Amino acid sequence: MNKVLLIGRLSAKPFAGKTNSNIEYSRFTLVVPRQFQLSNDNPDYIPCIAWRNNAEFINKYLDKGSLVHIEGTFQSNRITNSEGNSINNYSVSVDRIETLESRATAENRRRNSKEFNIPSEEETQKYSSNSNNTESETSASELIWDED
Repeated sequence: MNKVLLIGRLSAKPFAGKTNSNIEYSRFTLVVPRQFQLSNDNPDYIPCIAWRNNAEFINKYLDKGSLVHIEGTFQSNRITNSEGNSINNYSVSVDRIETLESRATAENRRRNSKEFNIPSEEETQKYSSNSNNTESETSASELIWDED
């Protein structure tokens, strides 16, 4: 059984796109704190992709810092980069998503966004020593991944 359950916050505004077949998708990274953290542990940054109605919801209503619960499947694929090296690519394909904060809480977070800061994966690293998708004809590795 391949089932992933995650609770975390979006690290940046989701990247919205459409496939050549005009299927809407959303790519985002979920920041998930580890359950048992040592003083030098960093959170996990988990790449996610959602399709169709889930993507429409994410692209329309969620932004950086949104607290969400995700159910999905873990996917991996092997791609060849421009230098000819094989690279493993991992992501979670979102089957179900729900927000875990009220609209008022989300608006308050947006107003106070200068005080609310989720460090990027690169920032946290400074401080510390695809299978086929039945939802689309395009594999996740072929989509544009463009996050700030």
